Amino acid sequence: MKRLYTALLAAGLGLGTVVAAPSAAAAPTQCQYVARDLPIPAGARGAEVVASSSDDKLLVGEVYGDPELQAVVWRNGEIYQVMKSPYPPRMTPRGINKNGVIVGWMDDLRSYTAYRQLIGRYFKLHTQPGDHSIATAVNDNGDIAGAVFPIDGPDVRTAVVWERDKPGYTVVGPGQPVLVTNDRKVLTNEGLLFDLNTKTSVSLGVREPFSLDNGRIFGWGFGSIPEWNTSGQVVARYDQGVQGLGVNNHNTLFGSFGPSTVNPGLWRNGTWTAIQADKLPMAWGYGDISDDEVITGNYRTANGDRVAAQWFCAP
Repeated sequence: MKRLYTALLAAGLGLGTVVAAPSAAAAPTQCQYVARDLPIPAGARGAEVVASSSDDKLLVGEVYGDPELQAVVWRNGEIYQVMKSPYPPRMTPRGINKNGVIVGWMDDLRSYTAYRQLIGRYFKLHTQPGDHSIATAVNDNGDIAGAVFPIDGPDVRTAVVWERDKPGYTVVGPGQPVLVTNDRKVLTNEGLLFDLNTKTSVSLGVREPFSLDNGRIFGWGFGSIPEWNTSGQVVARYDQGVQGLGVNNHNTLFGSFGPSTVNPGLWRNGTWTAIQADKLPMAWGYGDISDDEVITGNYRTANGDRVAAQWFCAP
């Protein structure tokens, strides 16, 4: 999951001017959101959304409460697929594309091995002997980003990509990828944006968390959220923002704002407004918003469990 670092960004963006945020389409009036829990498989105690496809039609969640249940895929708010496997290994999902390819890693209590899964079949990704491997993201072309690191040794991770229809993997650099775009750009937790087509890279100047939605990359900051295009250029900043999670085609951004307290909110017409809801979505980790402004994410229960849900604007 993405983590919110507490260190200040300092001058890492290296910009001399502030770029205005994109103008938003006409926004609906402020409403009271109502949370609707996503259904969970029989036998599970709960599930947490961890990723969605680029077209927002598929969601993948990690299931807890039953060691034989590994993950669940929702389509249009209903259970579409449930993944099971003997325990161990434990399958941990971390990404899904619009073709239903799921990526993550399997844990047999001795090592981690990256996998891709399609139509219920698991395929291990190439991993050198003596290494762990994990997959963290997949694009719609089938390129899979992840990391390798030694089984017996320090946890020093190397970012790699299992490119579609190519043997082995391509080394990106130090760190761990957090996203891979459809135009084959890989972004690491260190802020390195690597182009698989040209094998060149640029630094965004900041570390994770990052979010990718509709081909737009969002970062975090205390008082200003930066947005980059997939060439690594800053195209907007969102004042009073803390972390951007998801954006729709009307330029409504879902994320968190502050700075005194961090709250979930929506950016419309250049202004953040706090979300009013019976259960507030988490303001970090995974989150998204559809074109009709349905919010998808997770909330915490009183005992600390995370619950996958969608938020609908009550009439």
